[in-house]
Amino acid sequence: MAAPESTQHRVSAVVLAYNRRDAVAEVLGHLDKLPAVDEVLVVDNGSEDDTAALVSSWGGKVRLVDAGGNSGIAGRNLGGREATGDLVVFLDDDSYPLPGAVETLTALFDRVPRLAVAGGLVRDVDPDKRVVLDTQVGTFDWWLRGGAKGDPPPEGFPAFFFPEGACMVRRAAFLEVGGFYEPFFFASVEVDLTTRLLARGWDVRYLPTAPFDHMKVGTGRKPVHDVLALRVRNQLWYFWRHFPTGLAVRRMVAYAAFDLFNVVHRGAVGSWGRGVLDAWRTRDLVRGDRNPLPRDLLRRAEGRRGRMHAQLLAIRIRERMARRSG
Repeated sequence: MAAPESTQHRVSAVVLAYNRRDAVAEVLGHLDKLPAVDEVLVVDNGSEDDTAALVSSWGGKVRLVDAGGNSGIAGRNLGGREATGDLVVFLDDDSYPLPGAVETLTALFDRVPRLAVAGGLVRDVDPDKRVVLDTQVGTFDWWLRGGAKGDPPPEGFPAFFFPEGACMVRRAAFLEVGGFYEPFFFASVEVDLTTRLLARGWDVRYLPTAPFDHMKVGTGRKPVHDVLALRVRNQLWYFWRHFPTGLAVRRMVAYAAFDLFNVVHRGAVGSWGRGVLDAWRTRDLVRGDRNPLPRDLLRRAEGRRGRMHAQLLAIRIRERMARRSG
């Protein structure tokens, strides 16, 4: 991919790391080769596998930021505050931008003055770096295109969320709205941040011509059941925080039904009940943060989200029936 002309920006990369020393080493190796990245901050979220020692000894443009324990999404906020660039590339400890992706996203920020976040194309790769997943049903690309086909417009696709480990943010906008919502810990944080940015007059876009590779390392993270429970809980909190009461209740019921099918489909049915109960039991964490937004803004924030969920549900049901009949 040809890189556009460079611009007068300082770009920081923030890598959130937790117990993935070898993957972090590979990510740092890729970032070392990208001249458009001026500094790399690795926020260590309490790793116990010598990740911190590796980063501390790396040298060059890499520096360690100690989160003091596993603070979840708050680690990204810490990295955003510590970064010195006006643009920040947020990465997971198993993802990295391909050559030219940073320049492509930087150019988009110049074309769209009120752009706060731009997500790139996420490509899941195997150990031999062969792409195993990129644009199929259920991928980031499938969700973020919202049914759109072909090449993206120059300003990208309007987005209702973004891949938090494969995106670029305008640091000033990110800090203005307080970054990611920390009570979520993980899951649905991108949807929530997008909504708050749109409420402040910022924009969020998806540009699939900026690719990131995701090694999809399967160790060092919460079990899938825990992640699904967080997603169920945070989805309920999201609607309660931002939607007028009647609309919030309707959305909660609809998305709770979708989430129930999702956890059943993935063999983790107990996660749904845990998430719902946790949303109620720990409601004090979010009690003071309810701020219903105007419906016209919520329509932009929702985008085609509801339709995409319904479409995915129909696809998964057809797949399930096909397997049974086969």
